[in-house]
Amino acid sequence: MSGNPSETLKILFDIKQDAIDDDLQWAKTDIHSISSEISSLFAMPLDVRTPKIDARLAHLLMVQASDFCSRKAIAPELKTFYAAVGAGNFVQDAKMVAADKDTCAELASRMNAIRRREGLAVDEFWEFNEGPQDYRELDDEVGRILESVTDTVFTFVMRRYHIDEQADLFERNRVEFEIQREIGSRATSQLSDEAEDVQKSMDDNFRREYGEEALQRMLSRSKQLRRKRA
Repeated sequence: MSGNPSETLKILFDIKQDAIDDDLQWAKTDIHSISSEISSLFAMPLDVRTPKIDARLAHLLMVQASDFCSRKAIAPELKTFYAAVGAGNFVQDAKMVAADKDTCAELASRMNAIRRREGLAVDEFWEFNEGPQDYRELDDEVGRILESVTDTVFTFVMRRYHIDEQADLFERNRVEFEIQREIGSRATSQLSDEAEDVQKSMDDNFRREYGEEALQRMLSRSKQLRRKRA
């Protein structure tokens, strides 16, 4: 998520398709320069990043993801993960902007009124799916709006950067997309032994969402991919 989501998105969506296509061609011949620039931008302190810098970083991450997704040797789960990471930057900013505008802003105002009615402090909130029914109904409505933003922006951005296979998967089989994304995430990073409780909680959440069979598939496949990358 960028420091100024609205301005960052404006810069990103103002990038011409020809410019995107040119950078995608650049990636085919010099992906190392793109990766190096990404590393340099990530290394910059957050408090000095401008919307222009944040937009440049988000754009290059999508260029890099598109290049990875075009390679036959890369596992499909890793392609889905990289595509999701890149498009996710756009989605996070879009949700932040949407949350402060129009219907979401009105719903948030009504939710704050309920919190005051129930005696909550300004910085006090209910846990997910808690609070009185009228509050939960408004919260659910906000969630539906933001989920619609996610669906729209995710596929739009992936297709703009020609990551069509993953965009198709997202639209046609969201469950498979999310399972592949988690496999790719686990394959590229592993929690330390000290974080065993965190890992168990993540596994429990995954099992509740997708079932035991999907969990075992995810654990087995991510382990297999980690071994190949070692």
